[in-house]
Amino acid sequence: MYDAISNQVAALTAILERMERQAEEDRKAFSLDRSKAELARSAVSAELTDFRHGQNDVMRRLSKIEPITDLVTSVRSQITGGLILLGVIGGVAWGGIVFFKEIIMGWFQ
Repeated sequence: MYDAISNQVAALTAILERMERQAEEDRKAFSLDRSKAELARSAVSAELTDFRHGQNDVMRRLSKIEPITDLVTSVRSQITGGLILLGVIGGVAWGGIVFFKEIIMGWFQ
């Protein structure tokens, strides 16, 4: 009877030692994973900070470029409007010349 109890105690001791070794390995693996996660988190944080600084630089540059873009757009619109107006005036003049062709030809004879 005592042999059976001692065998059971030995088996339970072996199981407990195995569980303790497994728990220690798990703690080491968790610690390693946590340190890897911290490194990854700090790298991502650094990249996000760089990204934010880059975005701020781009916004600052765009704010400097915007007035020039507005001026160029305004000048381009004025030129386009002027060309359209010249086209309309030219069309009216040409239509008048074609319509009054006979009278105009009479002036030069």
